[in-house]
Amino acid sequence: MCAMSIIETIQQRRSVRSYTGEALSSEHAGLIVNYIAGLQAPFGAKVRIRLIHALSGDSKPVKLGTYGWIGGAGDYLLLVYKKGTLAEEGAAYLFEQVLLYCTGLGLGTCWLGGSFSRKDFGRQVELEPDERLKIVSPVGYASERKRFVETWIVGAEKNHRSRKPFGANFFHGNFSTPLTEEAAGIYALPLEMVRLAPSANNKQSWRVTLEGAVLHFYQTFSYGFSAIDLGIALCHFGETCRETGIAGHFEVMDAPREKDAVYTVSWIGKKRI
Repeated sequence: MCAMSIIETIQQRRSVRSYTGEALSSEHAGLIVNYIAGLQAPFGAKVRIRLIHALSGDSKPVKLGTYGWIGGAGDYLLLVYKKGTLAEEGAAYLFEQVLLYCTGLGLGTCWLGGSFSRKDFGRQVELEPDERLKIVSPVGYASERKRFVETWIVGAEKNHRSRKPFGANFFHGNFSTPLTEEAAGIYALPLEMVRLAPSANNKQSWRVTLEGAVLHFYQTFSYGFSAIDLGIALCHFGETCRETGIAGHFEVMDAPREKDAVYTVSWIGKKRI
């Protein structure tokens, strides 16, 4: 089992693109499969996560195209979900739970959206007409030797932990008033974990407003992975609240409208700050 807290795991997790080529041990594979079996996606999303091996039964490589972005990965996690309201957010929430669990096991992972062959990976799962395969992640043992492409990517990102300041994404009442950590009270730590959430090209397109013990989550603009990014952020928030004993639940409600942002869901706390 993962010995680290969710907070430690979030702080430690990074994208790993270079692997040793070694297949997952039967112990690690079993732990991951059992962990997945015990999860349930939020928001009523219909999700299944599949662990596949890059080697077939006779040890021949399975064709899995990642366009050179990933090297040496022996195993992959595939995220499949059915279309529906909050489907992508719920699917991403669940997938991030699994990737954080893998981090706690000492394994490397990396969110892949537009940089893998859906045709190649799609052969590994039988998709129903209303199902989508939009995200995969390698999972395995990180290589100490980084490939050129990984060095270039990290350099382009400047710093994989580069994030907007607290008050840039979080607000008090409405988008006109930046939220301070002091004013956030018991939600300061969960929101800090949201701030650390990975997102496509580090866009961090989510915004959060705090009203008493209610927090409203918004997407500031729509692009191919904005809902996925928000789902990851919601996972960091919800799981941190759960671990730290902050009672509450997610619910879609009649939230205030904000300019240039789309409301998605709210967290309704059971205690006021």
